[in-house]
Amino acid sequence: MRNSRPEIQDFVRRSSFIFRATVMKLGASSVTNLPPRKNLSVVRIAKPIRTDPALGDLHGKLVTVELLNPGELKPKQAAIFFALGWIQGGGIAVREVAHLNARQEDDVEAEVARLPERHLADRLADAVLVVVAEVTDVQPTPFDIRSRNAPQWAAATLKTTEVLHGQPRHHATVLFPTSKRPTWVQSPRLAEKQRAIFLLHRPPDGTLFPEPIPTLPSELFTVLDEADVQPLSKRPLVKRLLSQESGV
Repeated sequence: MRNSRPEIQDFVRRSSFIFRATVMKLGASSVTNLPPRKNLSVVRIAKPIRTDPALGDLHGKLVTVELLNPGELKPKQAAIFFALGWIQGGGIAVREVAHLNARQEDDVEAEVARLPERHLADRLADAVLVVVAEVTDVQPTPFDIRSRNAPQWAAATLKTTEVLHGQPRHHATVLFPTSKRPTWVQSPRLAEKQRAIFLLHRPPDGTLFPEPIPTLPSELFTVLDEADVQPLSKRPLVKRLLSQESGV
């Protein structure tokens, strides 16, 4: 079982399920349509650390883990499991990314608690413009009805009061999705008179845009991730993360 802090950080980033559990039975399965095999193990969750909220409280539940190295674990052994979702129905099964000694629970929980800040740092590093601004106008754009997952863009005009990163400008036009499809449901929705810190990004490659509209400028930005719109109270944190990124 490895235990260095950089490895814990890597395991946390790569995993959608993290929990402390006790090995109940090796070579077994608790999932209806998943036959037992050598690399499977049934574990009982003692403490969920990072799980899918849709699954409810997993404390005390049996979960089947597809192990990377079955020989490393023994019955009644406790461990911290890092895993990816696999089967949900007739039981829960996950695929192991890694596991650590249960004594490292505090370190793992601390790293999980840092995830939102680390994600914000990643979004700041990718942003071409970070501004404190007010939304002065929101208008619909032609929807791309050819695609089921079309974002159904709306355009917001921002009036900038402070530029925290990027080239100074007084105004910016931002496209944001209004579709309720799963792909876009977590994206920010902007509204007139909204004041916030906006992390503006270049449109991703392959992005479907509305037909050219005379009232929109040629340079458009996007906000696609829920972290791209931050409350004004987060200004000190945003400035600190930007300073760390620039090495100041």
